[in-house]
Amino acid sequence: MTGGVKPSGPESVRPGLSRILSAFSRSGNPERAFRTLHIAGTNGKGSTACFAFDVLRRLPVGPLGLFTSPHLVSPEERIRVDGTKISPRALRDGFRSAERLSPEGDPMTWFEAMTWTACDWFRRKGARFVVMEAGLGGRWDATSACRAAVSVITTVGIDHREWLGKTLGRIAGEKAGILRRGVPLVTGRLRPAARAVVLRQAVRLGCDAWELGRTFDWTEHRDGAIAISLPGVSLDGIRVGMAGRFQRDNAAVALAAAWRLSSGEGIGPDAFTAAAAKAIPVSRWPGRFCPVPLRKNAGAWVDGGHNPDAASALAVEIANVPPWGKGRRLVALWSMLADTHPRGAEISALAAACGKRGIAFRRAGNFPEAWRVARRWAGEGGVVLVCGSLAAAGDAYRHRVGFVP
Repeated sequence: MTGGVKPSGPESVRPGLSRILSAFSRSGNPERAFRTLHIAGTNGKGSTACFAFDVLRRLPVGPLGLFTSPHLVSPEERIRVDGTKISPRALRDGFRSAERLSPEGDPMTWFEAMTWTACDWFRRKGARFVVMEAGLGGRWDATSACRAAVSVITTVGIDHREWLGKTLGRIAGEKAGILRRGVPLVTGRLRPAARAVVLRQAVRLGCDAWELGRTFDWTEHRDGAIAISLPGVSLDGIRVGMAGRFQRDNAAVALAAAWRLSSGEGIGPDAFTAAAAKAIPVSRWPGRFCPVPLRKNAGAWVDGGHNPDAASALAVEIANVPPWGKGRRLVALWSMLADTHPRGAEISALAAACGKRGIAFRRAGNFPEAWRVARRWAGEGGVVLVCGSLAAAGDAYRHRVGFVP
């Protein structure tokens, strides 16, 4: 439970920064106590935040905060300082305070209250920097009320069309809303339409932009390790612990952002390289194309990707060499929310597509039922892949694992 503020949902999205700014002003501006590595984007935000946080934790820039969304199992996952989650009691107290600070007649949304609680907690813990993931979009996201040291836009794709717009250009404009005058920018590989919008805003605000694939990039060795060339530092022999080739892009973007932040704090190339070599191989982000540590059987994976680009990336991984090995029977337990893709709710269309390809299909009433069917279909030695939404990924952890991220 998190106080009297109602949980987040589609009905609670109310664009604007006035509520969170009012709450900050009435509470001594906790958001000014630290600076952020602010990450927006359609896909890759959480993994990029995790990589950057794990690198920066190994450098003398702490105490270091981490704010991410959504959570998989418990809301405490969203707020951490130096790796320790906020306690349930502190979270409840924070939400009660946020409720009291809400403007009369226009209460903060659940996410705004969470953001205020996080900022207040970071101030109490003396955080110097916070790796902060934007919730939805960027321009009107509550996290944009904080002071950025580095801005990051990972990718831009079609997602949340009802609130962000129906074209890449419109969505890119919302993401680029996190940019602040003179604050350096790091981007992932952006499509031309999105790149044009983001760079136009960067030029207008005087933000020096580093772009993956242009300013910096990675190459892969035969043994799977990668080399990353950044302005001012080169890293070689880096092993990315998270599965999926797309995680190499996320790691590269995270390293570029962490280097921009840490070099500004006097950290040299040698110290940064050592921190990166230790952090990147062990970074793990639950729910993003990773194995589920089941009590008895390791034949389960989860992927919380919930839009067309994420689905395409997952399909590439499965079609090439899946990390669970070739030749194993694969059963997908799929769940998708309608707001993330215009066809997300058309179950009949999915059933028809499966039928045309000779793929067995069954609709389940709830996750436990779907899990039982999927495990039975997979059989001994098969693999269940829970995919389509982070809510489904959270169900996999909550119902079958007994594990809290």
